[in-house]
Amino acid sequence: MSTENGFYTVEEIKERVSMSTVVFWKYRPIGERTLGELARNGITRIELLESPEQFDMADARSMRYIADICRACGIQIVAYHAHRTNFAFLDTEEKRKAEVDRCRRQIDTMLEWGGKVWGSHATTMNGTLQKSYEDLARHIEGTDVSIAIENFKAEEYWVEKRVTFLDKIDHPQVGMILDVGHVRNKEGINPMTVPGGPTAVLDMCQKRLCWIHLHGFKDDVDHFPPFAEGDTMQWVEIFRMLRKIGYSGNFNFEPKGEPIHFNTIEETAKAPMRIVELEARTPKIG
Repeated sequence: MSTENGFYTVEEIKERVSMSTVVFWKYRPIGERTLGELARNGITRIELLESPEQFDMADARSMRYIADICRACGIQIVAYHAHRTNFAFLDTEEKRKAEVDRCRRQIDTMLEWGGKVWGSHATTMNGTLQKSYEDLARHIEGTDVSIAIENFKAEEYWVEKRVTFLDKIDHPQVGMILDVGHVRNKEGINPMTVPGGPTAVLDMCQKRLCWIHLHGFKDDVDHFPPFAEGDTMQWVEIFRMLRKIGYSGNFNFEPKGEPIHFNTIEETAKAPMRIVELEARTPKIG
């Protein structure tokens, strides 16, 4: 049940928490020890980060090892983050079709293992990108998969520009990954760290939002564990707005781990309780 003031309960947030394997990126391989650590801390859903040095999501055979480990640890793959995938530099139709085909195979493998969201960084929003996303949209019709594109700090990739791009495609299964650490305004400030900012940003996203990357923010640096010392992310406002706009996806946390930050998994596991406790102490506006 929701709390009396209409906010999420701790359990409601926990039931929707997932975590990116970026927490292990560049220092620990995906395996029983890493995924087992997540499970021991109550995190049982993951967004799998594209890691071609270890596995290939476009090849179902390559994924069997990862899928078997996930099952053994009680972990569910809920999303795939194709952060290296970019359609901007494909200068021929043949290359574009080959990249789209690779992405289709990634999506098919993800779907086979239970994932529902495929997202890419896909920077430059040109005709090649639009045509490629339209091809992928046709591929996922009839499934419950969504494909998404992420926002970035550079002005051409701001939230409002991504929403305009998505409006051109206007497909119910094509949406946005809102990365709360990548948002910027004309003053170079991250609005997600300023009261009123999350409301404006999430109001822009509305129905286009299908996935979110959550992490702490400090001294203009992102990907901290949530509630790290000095974290300025407006956690209560973010979650109040997610509830208000009817966001139905996972609360996907994307903090980095060792050797940059320590105890990241443990701190992320505490986030649902901290968010609910902080919300109860935060006055409502309006």
